Amino acid sequence: MKTANEIRDEFLEFFREKDHQIVPSAPVVPQDDPTLLFTNAGMNQFKDVFLGTGKRNYTRAANTQKCIRVSGKHNDLEEVGFDTYHHTFFEMLGNWSFGDYFKEEAIPWAIELLVDRWKIPREKLYATVFEGDEELGLPPDEEAENIWIHQVGFPKEKVLRFGKKDNFWEMGDVGPCGPCTEIHLDRGPEACDKKNEKGHVCAVNGGCARFIEIWNLVFIQFNRIEDGSLNPLPAKHVDTGMGFERLVAVLQGKISNYDIDLFQPIFAALQEITGFSYGENEEKDVAFRVIADHIRALSSAFADGALPGNTGRGYVLRRILRRAARFGRQKLGIQEPFIYRLVEPVAKIYQNIFPEIMERKDHIQLLIQSEEEAFGRTIDKGISLFTGLVEEIKKKKKKILPGEKAYDLYSTYGFPKDLIELMAREENLELDEKGWLKAEEEHRKKSETHLGHDFDLSELEGLPPTQFTGYSHAVSGREVKAKLVKMIGTDKLVLNKTPFYPEGGGQVGDTGIIEGKDFLFRVEDTQKYGDIIVHFGQLEKGDLSNLPKTVLAKIDYQRRRAIMRNHTATHLLHWALKQVFGKNANQAGSLVAPDRLRFDVTLPRRISPEEILQLENMVNEKILENQVLKTEITELEKAKAKGAMALFGEKYGEKVRLVNIGDFSLELCGGTHLHATGEVGAFIITSEAALQTGVRRIEAVTGMKAVQYIQERRSQLQTLSQILSTPQEEVVERVQKLLEENKELRKKSKASAQVAVSEKAKELLGKAKKKGKVHIVTAAIPNATGKDLQSIADYLAGANKPVAAFLAGKTNGKVHLVTLVTKDLVKKDFNAQVLMKEVSPLVGGKGGGRPDRAQGGGTMPEKLDMALQKAEELMSQALS
Repeated sequence: MKTANEIRDEFLEFFREKDHQIVPSAPVVPQDDPTLLFTNAGMNQFKDVFLGTGKRNYTRAANTQKCIRVSGKHNDLEEVGFDTYHHTFFEMLGNWSFGDYFKEEAIPWAIELLVDRWKIPREKLYATVFEGDEELGLPPDEEAENIWIHQVGFPKEKVLRFGKKDNFWEMGDVGPCGPCTEIHLDRGPEACDKKNEKGHVCAVNGGCARFIEIWNLVFIQFNRIEDGSLNPLPAKHVDTGMGFERLVAVLQGKISNYDIDLFQPIFAALQEITGFSYGENEEKDVAFRVIADHIRALSSAFADGALPGNTGRGYVLRRILRRAARFGRQKLGIQEPFIYRLVEPVAKIYQNIFPEIMERKDHIQLLIQSEEEAFGRTIDKGISLFTGLVEEIKKKKKKILPGEKAYDLYSTYGFPKDLIELMAREENLELDEKGWLKAEEEHRKKSETHLGHDFDLSELEGLPPTQFTGYSHAVSGREVKAKLVKMIGTDKLVLNKTPFYPEGGGQVGDTGIIEGKDFLFRVEDTQKYGDIIVHFGQLEKGDLSNLPKTVLAKIDYQRRRAIMRNHTATHLLHWALKQVFGKNANQAGSLVAPDRLRFDVTLPRRISPEEILQLENMVNEKILENQVLKTEITELEKAKAKGAMALFGEKYGEKVRLVNIGDFSLELCGGTHLHATGEVGAFIITSEAALQTGVRRIEAVTGMKAVQYIQERRSQLQTLSQILSTPQEEVVERVQKLLEENKELRKKSKASAQVAVSEKAKELLGKAKKKGKVHIVTAAIPNATGKDLQSIADYLAGANKPVAAFLAGKTNGKVHLVTLVTKDLVKKDFNAQVLMKEVSPLVGGKGGGRPDRAQGGGTMPEKLDMALQKAEELMSQALS
């Protein structure tokens, strides 16, 4: 039996023989596509080619792409585990043609690999083609159909036509699109997972596991414009995708994807942790599948630089992790963190094809363990909140669980919808579906990540690549003469070449001006889309109907110099962090702006003040050494061989730019830098704080900003010195002495307050009305806060006497209430809660608590006398 690794290698080797460039998988965390939370298809990294905004130095490509599908159109999360073929993480094998070969080659090659190389029985295969669509104005794809029948030799009855839902691919509402042909495999009646569904008939695209799609071949041959019409593309492309896990299951003779060799090391580790074996019990098998799938997604995403969070992809990853943890708790009885222990087998499974997981194994384990510990605390709190919510609903004699409150359990505490519905049914409640959907939509809007500027990328189609000249021209402050290629509206502009650096690698985009004859455009930001640089700003002078052909582009030089200082300082800080904390101190994000730099680093703990000082000293020493910076363009593999630091999750092309500082720092970087470290001037860390579990955020300033920072602190010290009438060098000692004196005064004040409380409580007990041995206390205490009343109640409760008390205070127009019924007096129909519930509405308030102690408040102090009288009556009646 072939292993998964052998099958993957054979796929790539097959297309290498067909003159395809074998390209690495893109990171699963997209670096330059704001429309995606995660890479979800092999074509994502070639999107710019299909849009016409980018090019490659090859026309044929193949790879295996790591993908995560959990949101939007491909929302597979809730299905994962309950069947044998859904995944959040999977590999997609694919081959591409960029204006090279088309249907005549792509279809026969697919059959050559599947049937001739891998020996899949031809008679078990079906092909589907596009049946045409009147609305689109397209006829059936007879070209593909004829290739299947006449060239490949498929029987006509095994080439099936389907509509645009199944056999027409679209990138979006506008842009590249085209028909596709799919290859399906009949695995026999025994593979059907819907045998018990009334009226089910097994068929291609019939929805059961008997007929499965193996390979999808997309033929990108049209461009949809805004009016919905389709125009033929000048260059036709091929984009294919084949689910790797599904393919391996077929070639290894397995019905379930989870039975293939890729999952067995994870199951073995789970068996060791739980004592259960996969295949013994279906309920536990579901948990095994959920956990095994989810740990692959988490390991891959965290290896590529993602972090758990409350919005966007961070929120999705947190949901995945919590779903796995919940299945471990509920189905396998694991109460302690355990998922992090599965990173090791995942790293070993993929160490040859995705080595970044093994390289960042310690970091991934730390992130997951910390999240598991936090979730353990959260889920218990969530159950408590659900119980309280149910009590509140039942008190109101209602049968509906409010959707927005239920969704809060989902979004904040990780409770999946099916669990909430189950818990609600157990309490004879029905979930408010409309309220849930409304809350879900509001959260979705908050979580969507729209980076950069929103405009129609089809505006860039067909434009030539922009030449960036900013490494040389901008450094000297010289303006660049360029051709105005296109003006998009009045706020976007494209040149044939530009000194303006487009935002990337953490560095913000350049600003400045572009001017020509009777023309002035003020650049406020610069971004890159594929190979095209777009300048965003405002047209301050000029006529759109009479634009100049040539212009002068000039960046804000002083701003750029400040950015360069901070970018070079960022490299120095990265080096220093590695020296102090070791190889696991990896960059997790950065911002290089003109006024400051920000650096996120993977560390399990806070950086101490002593370590902050050490980092500052190391960076400033390198600044004083005035080390020279050198840059070179080289091949990615050569750069890695030299030991260059590549940032996890960053997307690199075949050619990369190396930034070398002295003989100690070597990084892949496309940003702009100084000639020598001395130009940084000075470096000061201004703050250090936690960003996420296992990630610290450092902020710093350089140059004159660093000088200003020191001057501001010196001015503050001088002011403190004057206020305290103390020399500057003695300010710390003087403040410490004042704090000690203040602490002593607080201690004395607290003791005095305790004496006053006990005296007041004694007074109230002495004046209390008695019903037998019971002391009934009602009192309004001037200027008493809720805390004061609780202190008096504490004393009364500890007096070793049966006491029922209603205490009130008034501050700032508000009423504070505390009720006390000592435990020996508590009854079902009379206790502190009942008393508070009966009396607090009289002062326009409410309250709650325990049977022996309750607290409340109100907004009508003028009704306090009435409330006291009512409380006394209730206590007297109950205790008669």
